[in-house]
Amino acid sequence: MTKRQRIYSKFNGLCAYSGTPLEDDWQIDHVEPIRRNWWDGTCEHPERETEDNLVPCQRAINKYKSSNPLETFRNFQLGRMHERMKKLPKNPKSEEGIKRKESMLRIASYFGITPDKPFKGTFYFEEYDNRQENIRGQV
Repeated sequence: MTKRQRIYSKFNGLCAYSGTPLEDDWQIDHVEPIRRNWWDGTCEHPERETEDNLVPCQRAINKYKSSNPLETFRNFQLGRMHERMKKLPKNPKSEEGIKRKESMLRIASYFGITPDKPFKGTFYFEEYDNRQENIRGQV
């Protein structure tokens, strides 16, 4: 089994963050970022380059999370998304505005976020880990 197949199988073909079925263009993300240096390909945290730190995720989610730490992604990017959605223009005029709105609505849909329903605060992989612990505790 290849490394990519092992990462894909970690959550049975579901995104580690949203729990949605992985789309064909899914990517591998570092939960704790390694922050690659674009000029020479090195990274700031090579010790984080382990399979334990790698998870499968939707391409759009990986792009949105970028190289942010997990708690920034949780609390700022997703935690306040419902508030930002309320401020979205109904009919953006520029191509950039249209793309930004589409991107935000796509990310929100993965997590079930609406202007009236904030992010629940936990990621699928955290719920999955808790379920696995409960199963092991029952055996």
